[in-house]
Amino acid sequence: MGLIKWDRAVPLDSLAHIQREMSDLLDILSSAPQGERYAAMEFPPIIVSVNEDSVFVRAELPGIRISDLDIQVVDDVLTIKGERKPVAPAAKATYLRRERNYGTFARSIMLPEKVDVEKVTASYKHGVLLVTLPKASEAKPKQVMIQKA
Repeated sequence: MGLIKWDRAVPLDSLAHIQREMSDLLDILSSAPQGERYAAMEFPPIIVSVNEDSVFVRAELPGIRISDLDIQVVDDVLTIKGERKPVAPAAKATYLRRERNYGTFARSIMLPEKVDVEKVTASYKHGVLLVTLPKASEAKPKQVMIQKA
């Protein structure tokens, strides 16, 4: 019977090995085709922007009717709710691939500044919802004049 040399490993070597394995796993997952990748995509996708006077929220909502949307602003939170209804398939058609989800959705966005709830407007064109939220007067910057003492 032969002897095997015992190599006392540095305690952190096993952690480095685990780190390499996790890195390899993440590389494999991130290189998967888009359709197979796990994604926790929020719906609807949004863009939030601001200027001196307003906050703008754009939401992509293709195929959704205005009557199926509900927009609310409570305190500093904008909520967009709605329903995407399924399209009836053509007669005797079998889906080979269907990547569009159907059903109800809700998305709440914490607004970056106080807004004047009474002046909020929304428009919907070509599947894009634009919500314009004018900033409240206390949220707008105020120029302070310096007087000589």
